[in-house]
Amino acid sequence: MEPPATPHSLIELLRKSIIGAISQTVCVGPSQWRVVVVDQPSLKIISAVLKMPAILEQNVLAVQLTSKNRQPYPDVDAVYVLVPCAESIAQVIDDFTPTTDPPLRAKYARAHLFFSGALPDPLFTKLSASAAAPYIKGIAELYIEYNPIESRVFLTTPSERPFYALYSPNASGMRSRDLEASAERVLSVIASLGIRPYIRYYRPPGPASSPAEAMANCLQSKLDSYCAHLRRKAENYKEGQSANLLTSTIIVLDRSVDIYAPLIHDFAYQAMVHDLIDLESGDKYTNSTVVANGETQRTEAELAEATDPLWAKLRHQHISHVSQTLVKRLDQLVSENVGIKALSSLSKRPTLNEMRAALAELPEFKRLQSSELISHPAGCIYEKSEESLLEPRLIALLDDRTLSATDRIRLLFLYLVHVNGGIALDRRRLEEVPQCLTDDDKLSAVNLCRLGVLTKMESQADVQPSSRSRYTWEAINRQDQDELGPCFVPAVKSIIGEHIAGTLSTEMFPWVQQAPPEGIPRHIVNTNATSMRSKRGGWESRQHEPQKPAACSDLRGTLIVYIAGGVTLGEMRAVYEIAHKYNRQVYIGSTHVITPRGFLDDLKSLHL
Repeated sequence: MEPPATPHSLIELLRKSIIGAISQTVCVGPSQWRVVVVDQPSLKIISAVLKMPAILEQNVLAVQLTSKNRQPYPDVDAVYVLVPCAESIAQVIDDFTPTTDPPLRAKYARAHLFFSGALPDPLFTKLSASAAAPYIKGIAELYIEYNPIESRVFLTTPSERPFYALYSPNASGMRSRDLEASAERVLSVIASLGIRPYIRYYRPPGPASSPAEAMANCLQSKLDSYCAHLRRKAENYKEGQSANLLTSTIIVLDRSVDIYAPLIHDFAYQAMVHDLIDLESGDKYTNSTVVANGETQRTEAELAEATDPLWAKLRHQHISHVSQTLVKRLDQLVSENVGIKALSSLSKRPTLNEMRAALAELPEFKRLQSSELISHPAGCIYEKSEESLLEPRLIALLDDRTLSATDRIRLLFLYLVHVNGGIALDRRRLEEVPQCLTDDDKLSAVNLCRLGVLTKMESQADVQPSSRSRYTWEAINRQDQDELGPCFVPAVKSIIGEHIAGTLSTEMFPWVQQAPPEGIPRHIVNTNATSMRSKRGGWESRQHEPQKPAACSDLRGTLIVYIAGGVTLGEMRAVYEIAHKYNRQVYIGSTHVITPRGFLDDLKSLHL
C-alpha cells in the first residue's frame, strides 16, 4: 500500500515559508538583488529542506553567516533569518550602526528581518529604539523552529540526550529545559499548519506528573500566549475566522505508553534497514565492494523521500514484498536493455535468482530467521503461561550463544515489560544465566522502572494500588494478517483509531483545558503561519504575505501525535497508514527517532 501524497507536507510547508520570505521581499534597485544573512541555528533549519542553489535562484548574491567576517554590501538589501534572541538583535544593531573611527557605513542598504519564532517584546522594543531602526523595512515571525524529516514526521531535538533529560532522576533541570524547547518547536508546527488545536495527553498510573502531562501543560501555555500575541499585534487576526474548519487535536504521549515498539523487530523495509545497518547521519548508507582489479569501490546512498522516490514508495512495505518488487524491476530492466542482456549472457555473473539466494545466505538474514525474537515476537512474550514464573524456553533462549547479545536482551526486556517486571523468583533465576546480561544490561533492566515497569518490587503484593491502569491494546493483529502472519500493532495506531472513533478514554487521555464541543467550535482560530508587528518605529508595513496553507481538505480536523522520549519507525509508518485509511491530515513528532539498539543505549544512560 503506497500512501497518497501529503497535501500539507511539513517539508514543503517549511521550504515554501523560507523561500517566500526571501523571494517576495521588495528590495532596492531594479535588479532586486539581495543578501541573505543567517545565524547557525537558522542555517541548520534552512539546510534541512533547501539546497544552496534554490536560495541563490531567488536573486541572492550571497548567503552570509553572522558568526563569520562578512563582506559589506552597502547598496544591497539584506534579508535576515535569525533566531529571536538577544545575540541576534545585537548583531542586527551592530550591522547598521555607522562608525567614525574608522569611518564605516552600514553593512547593507536596508534590512528585512525574519525570525524563526516569536520575538519577545523587550527585544522588539530594544530594536525599535536602536540606530538600526531607520534601516529596518519589515519584520516577521516565521515559526520554522522544527525539523521535518518526512512529510508527516517532525523532530524537536531539544538537546543531545533527550531521553536522559526526560527520564533520568539526575536530570530534573535538563527535563524542564527540554520540555520548554520542545513545546516551542511544536508550536512552530501548529503555526505552520495554521491550526488552533485542542490538547490531550497520556496520564499513566501513579501520583507523579508524567513527561506527557508536563509537556502538554507547557504547550498549552505557549499556545495561549501565541494566540494572545496575535490578537495584540497582528492586523489580520480576527476571531471566528475558522468557520470552515472543525477541531484539530494534539495528543501528547511519552515513551512509557508503549515499551514494546522500540524492542520488537519490525519487518517493514525502513525499520529493518535502521535496525540491522549502521547508517551515517541517520539516513546515509555506504556500501563497499571489491571490484575485479582488487580495488575497493564505495557507493553512497541517501535514504530520503525527497531524493529517492523508490525509497519513499517501498519503505513501509514488508521486506518480502520489497524483495519481490526489486527482483521484478531488475528483470524488467534486463529484458528491456539489449546491452545488459548480451553482457549477462556472455559473462559468468550470477543470475537474479542466484543473487536472491545469496542474499538469503547473509548472516543477518539467517539470524533473523533463527531468532525467536524476530520470527515469533508473539511466541513466549504475549502467550504467558498460567504460572507467573519465567518460562524454561525463555531461559534457554537467553543462554543461547547463537543469538546475538542484543537480541537476547531485547527478548528479556519484552518479557519484563509484559509481566510488569516479573517477580523476585524470576529475577533470581535470571542471575543464573551468566552470559545473558552484563552489569550495564542489568542496570538497564532496572531502569525500565523509569518507564513504569515495576522492576524493583519483591513480589506482586508490593505493587501499590492505583485508581488508573496502564493503556492496553490489541498488540497483535490477527484479523488483517496475510501470508506473512500476524503483525505487531504499536499503541500509537490504536490510540489514534480510538480518538477518531470517539472512544479514547478521557480518564487516561484527559484534555488539558476542556474537550471540544459538538459541532464547529466558535472560538477556534485559523491562525496564520506568520505574524507581523504593527507599524512601529517608522517601519514599513508588510510588503508581502508569506504563503499560507491551503484550505484543509479534511473537514474533520488535523491530528498531531507527539511522543516525548523517542518515536520508532513502526510508529511513523502507522501515521501514514492511518492518514490513508481515514483520509485525514495526521502527523507525528518526537524528541528523536529511536531504533532498538538506540533504545537499549538510552536505558543504559539513565544511571550515569
